[in-house]
Amino acid sequence: MRILLIYLEPLDNEPLGLMYIGTVLKKEGHSVKIIGLPKKSRESYILKEISKSNYQIVGISITTPFADTAQGIAGFIKKKFPCITVIAGGPHPTVLPYETLKEKNIDICVIGEGEITIIELLKAISEKKDLKNIKGIAYLEKDKLIVTEPQDLIEDLDSLPFVDRELMPKSVIYGRAGYPLGNPCMLMIIGRGCPFSCSFCQPTIRKMFGSKLRRRSVENVIEEIVQLKTKYGINGLWINDDTFLVERSWIERFCDYLIKKNIDIIWYANGRLNNPDEEILEKMRDSGCVGLVMTPEVGSQRVRNEILNKGITDEEIFKAYQICKRIGLPFQANIMLASPTETEEELDTSLSLIKRIQPHFMNLSYTTALPGTYLYGRYFNRIKDSIYYRSYSDFDIGKFKKLDCRIDDKKLKKVHRFFEKYYDKTSFRNRARHFLKYPYFRRILYRRWKTLLFSKYPKLLHLGYDIISIVLGTFPYLINKNKYKE
Repeated sequence: MRILLIYLEPLDNEPLGLMYIGTVLKKEGHSVKIIGLPKKSRESYILKEISKSNYQIVGISITTPFADTAQGIAGFIKKKFPCITVIAGGPHPTVLPYETLKEKNIDICVIGEGEITIIELLKAISEKKDLKNIKGIAYLEKDKLIVTEPQDLIEDLDSLPFVDRELMPKSVIYGRAGYPLGNPCMLMIIGRGCPFSCSFCQPTIRKMFGSKLRRRSVENVIEEIVQLKTKYGINGLWINDDTFLVERSWIERFCDYLIKKNIDIIWYANGRLNNPDEEILEKMRDSGCVGLVMTPEVGSQRVRNEILNKGITDEEIFKAYQICKRIGLPFQANIMLASPTETEEELDTSLSLIKRIQPHFMNLSYTTALPGTYLYGRYFNRIKDSIYYRSYSDFDIGKFKKLDCRIDDKKLKKVHRFFEKYYDKTSFRNRARHFLKYPYFRRILYRRWKTLLFSKYPKLLHLGYDIISIVLGTFPYLINKNKYKE
């Protein structure tokens, strides 16, 4: 079958979820293409793409902020090409199948993990069999929602083929030079499932991938890294799992393999702050790790644990960041603003936390009660009446919003501007701070610049931006140095 998979944003990064689906479909003999959508003229772009090839299936990956966009795109496709079957997957259809199907623009939802389900589903469609026997889907039958038995999770992730990067245009494969990684750099996932219960993402993640942490073997991951280096010459790798630090023995073996096999690559990872381990963090640094994303979320331990259910203490946060500073491992702090019941005094605690731990980078968002999460259920009535939640697009973590938050709007925005000004990755003064203050960061940047100059597809614009930002940011950093500490 000829299948078009649609990512609802421009292809600036690799959409690994769609790429896994595309990879298993190609392995089954289907013709597959993945496209990202431009910000403008989306319908004409899709019309041109579908007119070129006689697609039988269109698949759309949907997160809640793009649910309205997905309905518009699907409705346009059904109007112009009524014979095409439109299938939706991702977190939004998983938690809200009826809301996804009721407009009748989308024919079928895939619930949860999709690799096995999509193969069985397409076989049933091609053979015109009853869909009730397909696990892990939802559809409407005479306006009645039918949700079939859940699909079995893939226990052996090594059984999945490596992601087929050829599904991406060369501009995506060779164009990424994510700061401070080398060029080209790629994304990778090593596991699925989450045993934690953070209120802003659970139980949605559990419905998608289960609560048990499943991991690819170290050998399988190393084999893929070697393949990517051989075929594409990658110099940077972003391990995109939120649970990377959970299993110590796996990390230790992974780092030992990188060192033993002398695999020359710099990499970035995400991790929780529970029980920080200096020995394992040092081993990560020695194997090429140049950054770690850690998520205190908020400075108030009460909000962090009673409202967001993170289960992380202040002591663990300070210990983790002290270790990273001591051993020379750059880190990023993820901070959420405007959490429910958060007060102005607790917002000041977040400000003090950031000034104390001095992260190299920050990622800012607003606490968002996504449909299907514990937070959404807890505050459902307030969300219905909130001026900040008028459409699905408002469930964007980057949009300013308040939900039972006791902080003045002006103060929230002022703190947001301060964080962006002094800790954002793109801030000139922040890049100058890295270069002037941390010798280990200079070594990382020298290595990055070498790859920007001498990789298969040199990225001189990135190199120029790096150097210009440091030069222009040096003076503002020096005269505002105290702002980082006060």
